[in-house]
Amino acid sequence: MPLVREQLQKLGLSPDTIDILMASWRKSTGKQYTTYLSRWVTYCKNKQLDVTHATINDGLDFLTLLYKQGVGYSAINTARSALSSVITPADKTTFGEHPLVTRFLKGTFELRPSLPRYSTIWDVGIVLTYLRSFPALNDLTLKQLTLNVTMLLALVTAQRTQTLSKLDTSCMQETTTGITFTIRDTLKTTRPGKHLAPIEIRPFAPDSRLCPVTYIKHYIRKTHSLRSDPRLLISYTKPHKPVTNSTVARWIRSTLQDAGIDVSIFSAHSSRTASTSYSVNAQLPLADILKAGGWSNARTFAEHYNKPISGNLGQTLLTQLHRLTRHRTDIILPLFHLPIVSIIT
Repeated sequence: MPLVREQLQKLGLSPDTIDILMASWRKSTGKQYTTYLSRWVTYCKNKQLDVTHATINDGLDFLTLLYKQGVGYSAINTARSALSSVITPADKTTFGEHPLVTRFLKGTFELRPSLPRYSTIWDVGIVLTYLRSFPALNDLTLKQLTLNVTMLLALVTAQRTQTLSKLDTSCMQETTTGITFTIRDTLKTTRPGKHLAPIEIRPFAPDSRLCPVTYIKHYIRKTHSLRSDPRLLISYTKPHKPVTNSTVARWIRSTLQDAGIDVSIFSAHSSRTASTSYSVNAQLPLADILKAGGWSNARTFAEHYNKPISGNLGQTLLTQLHRLTRHRTDIILPLFHLPIVSIIT
């Protein structure tokens, strides 16, 4: 964000101090802000405004222009945050906290609301049935193995693709109850004093084609000679480098599409909603679901992630497996109801 750095330099701060201040914005945030700050600079030039001495009214006029151009509430809210880093009101508050600005955002929401993306969510059982259709692990290609282990991890951990891309074999511990991953990297939800707790993934003995622990161990063995990095998920094509969260998302989306899920509606991130919504449907304790998903309160989950499940294939598959294991719910329920993921607290 060159404009923000320029503003800080004008305050007479030392380069080292500026570097630390700039680090307070994460790279992903910086990319979002840069888009709107660039448009802000262009807007100021066209209006012959001094970028460094813009007023609240100037900022509001810019947000109004974005609204007239069809920009949605969420994007305008991002633009508001970006302007807060370069517009300083006379009362020394931030641009985003100014009463007129907060009222403007409320008006934007009423006129162009940001509604939940999904009203219903796909059935986890559909994807599990697809995964069970594959041959034995030893007969899978590296691509099939990679995509399947990624999909299982998404379902049993209910984590974002960013978290899955950060799974590290050097921070992995095999225990008598499964495999535990400790995340050592900064995540989207990481805050001072708050970080994702270690994740324990438990085995599913009745069917190795659906056992994430079996998949992970086999995947690590098969990719051992290809690895140059301890990250768990690596590319199945040369040079087999660790993958980004966007690649993980693409893999999940590909598997969903092959399983018959409409990816024109559901994104890779929907696996987080699907697995936790399935857990609610199975009457898993809410506290366990919140821990698994990393939510600090029930409201966030209830408003954005808890959705009705479309179809009942998962329940049908569950019934079939009940017969297979003589109704031993202590074996069956962990796979479909998410206790297969236990967050160590």
